[in-house]
Amino acid sequence: MPPAEYQAEMTRIRNGINTVPDLSRRLQDDPDNVDLLVTLATKVETMSGLKAAISYWEELFAKENASIAQHSIATLKMALFHAEQNKDPETLISFVNNETNTEVLPQAYSALRRFYQKSQDNEAEAEIYRRHVDFMSGINKIDAGFLNGYAWRMTQLDLNLENALQRVNQAVELLAEDEKARDKAQIMDTKGEVLWKLGRIEEAVVVMDACIKLQPEDKYYQEQKAKFLAPS
Repeated sequence: MPPAEYQAEMTRIRNGINTVPDLSRRLQDDPDNVDLLVTLATKVETMSGLKAAISYWEELFAKENASIAQHSIATLKMALFHAEQNKDPETLISFVNNETNTEVLPQAYSALRRFYQKSQDNEAEAEIYRRHVDFMSGINKIDAGFLNGYAWRMTQLDLNLENALQRVNQAVELLAEDEKARDKAQIMDTKGEVLWKLGRIEEAVVVMDACIKLQPEDKYYQEQKAKFLAPS
């Protein structure tokens, strides 16, 4: 943080404003305040993990005055908690397959993807990541960075490469004309990597030449081109 912002944050904490004890006391005085309960649950989870916060999420789940979105968030947290405790993704899978709240579903896809990544289930991770991208595209909340992240991860897993190429091409199309050269090169680099993984070496080299033109002083792109041209 910048010094002034950091000082203000330290002053807030010293004065006990919006700390866990402060939020807990306020919630005791106003037990039906679901927004306050969400704030407390989120803060505890951020500080100490989901296990420490799960009782608050369960309390939120039982609140009749919670909004549909708040109820969905609580349900997701409980599904994630049980998946982690049981080392079994079934509760998260069920949530993703049955939840209709499009504001909460992206968090569920991300949680399930992280679960598979942590358990090193590469094929399941690749499949749920593909579904996540399809979902975000379907609700028109897709951006170049998200597509790029998906495509790069697929190159690491050596899975869904044809689909990754389609999505990184979509990312390139989404780039604005005035996009920074550095950002353009990063996404085009992903395209080059996908093409290389697919064995389309000449096309990969053409893409990397474009990256080098955009970022001539960055040795990384020169190294990428050399990698593509190296005998297999």
